[in-house]
Amino acid sequence: MREKLLTAWGEFSFRHSGLIVAVMLLLAVAAIFSASRLTLKMRWSDLMPLSDPMVQEFNKIQTEYTSTTNSIIVVMGQENRMKSFADDIAPKIKSMTKYVKRVDYKIEEDFLRSHGLMLVKSKDLRKMVDNKLFDDFNLIEYLTHTNDNFEDVYIGDDESLSDKEKEDDAVRSLDGIRFWVETMTRYINDENTIPDSLANLAVERMLLGDPYFISPDKRMLLITIEPTFSITDIESSVASTDSIQAIIDNTLKDYPQIKAGLTGTVPLMRDEMVYSEKDMQITSVIAFILVLLLLIFSFRLIAAPLLAGINLVLGIILASGMIAVFIDSLNIMTSMFAVVLIGLGIDFSIHIISLYYERRAVGDNVADAATYTLSRSGSGILTGALTSSIAFFTLMISETRGIKEMGLVLGVGLMTVMISTILTLPSLLIMREKIIAKIAKHRAKEPRPLKNVEFPFLGKTGGIIEHRPKTILAIAIIISIIMLFFALDSKFSYNILDLEPAGIPSVTLQDSMLVAFDMSPDFVMVTAASTDEAGQIAKRAKQTSSVSAVESISNYLPSTKEQDKRIPSVIQLINQLENAHSEMPMKVIDVPRLIEQLDRLDMNIYELGQMAFIGGQDKVENKCSRIAGNPDDDSSESIIQKLIMQINQNGGQALKGLNLFQKKYIPVMQAMAVNMADTSRITLENLPADIRNRFINKDKNEFLITIFPKEQVWDFEFLKRFNGQMQRISEKITGMPPLMLRLFKLVGRDGKNACILALIMVFLLLWLDFRRIKLAMITMIPLIVGAVWMIGLLSMLGLPLTYVNIMAIPMIIGIGIDDGVHLMHRYRIEGWYRTKEVLSSTGKAILLTSLTTIAGFGSLMIAKYRGFASLGSLLVLGVAACFITSILFLPALVNLLKKSK
Repeated sequence: MREKLLTAWGEFSFRHSGLIVAVMLLLAVAAIFSASRLTLKMRWSDLMPLSDPMVQEFNKIQTEYTSTTNSIIVVMGQENRMKSFADDIAPKIKSMTKYVKRVDYKIEEDFLRSHGLMLVKSKDLRKMVDNKLFDDFNLIEYLTHTNDNFEDVYIGDDESLSDKEKEDDAVRSLDGIRFWVETMTRYINDENTIPDSLANLAVERMLLGDPYFISPDKRMLLITIEPTFSITDIESSVASTDSIQAIIDNTLKDYPQIKAGLTGTVPLMRDEMVYSEKDMQITSVIAFILVLLLLIFSFRLIAAPLLAGINLVLGIILASGMIAVFIDSLNIMTSMFAVVLIGLGIDFSIHIISLYYERRAVGDNVADAATYTLSRSGSGILTGALTSSIAFFTLMISETRGIKEMGLVLGVGLMTVMISTILTLPSLLIMREKIIAKIAKHRAKEPRPLKNVEFPFLGKTGGIIEHRPKTILAIAIIISIIMLFFALDSKFSYNILDLEPAGIPSVTLQDSMLVAFDMSPDFVMVTAASTDEAGQIAKRAKQTSSVSAVESISNYLPSTKEQDKRIPSVIQLINQLENAHSEMPMKVIDVPRLIEQLDRLDMNIYELGQMAFIGGQDKVENKCSRIAGNPDDDSSESIIQKLIMQINQNGGQALKGLNLFQKKYIPVMQAMAVNMADTSRITLENLPADIRNRFINKDKNEFLITIFPKEQVWDFEFLKRFNGQMQRISEKITGMPPLMLRLFKLVGRDGKNACILALIMVFLLLWLDFRRIKLAMITMIPLIVGAVWMIGLLSMLGLPLTYVNIMAIPMIIGIGIDDGVHLMHRYRIEGWYRTKEVLSSTGKAILLTSLTTIAGFGSLMIAKYRGFASLGSLLVLGVAACFITSILFLPALVNLLKKSK
């Protein structure tokens, strides 16, 4: 029945070729309008099932909190120049009101100046009271109380560095002390030229810390930009990133010593979009050109391959229109469908062109060649397309949206291209010959005879297999065992950043941030129904070993109970401030006491450094070494000991400078401490709007907590540990790390189920087609062995499996079965004793289809998006492996079974 229909279509194509082409062109115009609504979305969360609670929570947070979307300017260079750069560029970024909601590169100074002491923990406030920190601001007494408090908080407390938050507090405190000592040194050396602002700055550093978002080693500064749009707004993501980058590039001209670049969720999305679109455009064009050149070289003709190319473009246009009927956007996986269809869709054309010119070369007329070609190769094309498409469609059983949509897109696309080829290509070939015949008739010349291109080595290979099937099969089995050994040793890379384009700032700067801040920018999120719940979640997160930092409204809004505990201590500090001793200039007799307290401070910092070394707190240890010197480095000096030396050497001059410093800073410190000691309750209503908007959703009924991991979150062992700890904090936790871990599990499960179902469906379809189980089983052997070879070759080359290239495994089931199907169909037509003839004819076609498919997929290997490149590499290995196993296993098995029979 199928052969009769194909023969009838061949006859119809001969009579109405022009009409068929015209109708197909009209359909292509309609398909272009349909495909124009397809958009591209490169978020990993778009690959997850929409019904997944974690995905729903993630999408809800992304919609309701623009603070979860950000751009980050990473600035590197000398400390003062970085800060000048930040002060310069921040207003320029803020002026981009269309895209920018707020710019943060400093702490909330105004809020801290008013409520700073109410944000200090009760335990630390009591220590400040007991150590009389605000009792006397004269230099010697202040250093004495500072030492008392330092010893109480850090040296005498075994838990002083027990978590990341306490470690960061220690770094800020040490940073303030270092600036204080350096300021004292400057006043000793040249008190006449020092601006008053320096004493003010020294006070701010001691009481507030460094206001800039700067790394502990002072080599990196961050500027965070909150957008006015959601991450789902692709156009704004691209436009805002490009605009901000232009401002950065222009501002950097005035700061030659500074380096700056963009990272964050918005720039990363922009880079993924831009690079992916460019990759798909470039690789599609390259794949198309390579396929055409390969066909021209193989057939020694230009016209026929060009017609095949026209037919392929038409088929992909129609496929795009059909795909747009089912989905409205492409994701990371489905965005490459055009390249896949180029590599696979050209196969149908090759089988038709190969047999058509073979028949024309032996003397068939145009009509007979067309009908013969469709009746003989059409069955194989239909079966091959159906098996490949069904293999793709089985992916739709997946819960993972990315795999499900990929199965739909490739299945629909391949069937559309196949139907388009059968309907259109014979008509194009016939039209060409009719036109050539008319031209020849007009010129009174005979058309140039067509040549049939042969690949003699395929016939020779067939002859060898016919005579030595056992030897060939034994060699193939030995190779397969070796490949299986390597396949079982294959590795999997879980780092999704390794899939991004190499060297782009949005990726490399994330790694730099992790080193500089001990904090991964790949955060997790959770919402709370109240500020108290937000505080409890934040507290549990801060006590977790895998957490670097937590951002929550509770950082600025302590609970009512906690504020009640803090108010009495703040009142006691106010009493100390009110009764504080007035300024008393130091005299020569006071210098030994001053040096004593400086020596004590030096020893305290040295001891803290040793504690940090033992505990593995590198940032604290490094900060202590920069103040008190590194005991393992003979060239390292203590800045406090250098100050003591200058005091001893300069005598009266040093005392004069220090008294001037004391005179300048005491009123500033007293005034600032008084302001920070405001005991009025902090409420949600009196929080600054900028703080509220960062943590409260649009409906004002939920509060966002953002949790940053302290290590590279794409290290799989750390990812599992981090995710497990976060799940214990809250079941509502979401974000890219837990989403990706969930995705890994779903892909593993869905991919396995899809592969099993695909193999079953392909087998059933082959059984239905061949009507014999034995033939169906023989046809599938090269596919299964080829898949093993594919993974084995990847492992031999030292390349890992990734989330993207692992899709090649279910894809190769749909792609690799094609060779065996065509060989088996030709055996049934030519006879089981004609291996040499089968490989000479159909072997030529499947060799060309394999080469063109390799050319199509091989174009992905030049993609800058490394996920596409890895997929292209694995598919090239898979297609080549399936061709070789089909040529070796299937003819050898046929000949063995033929002889045994």
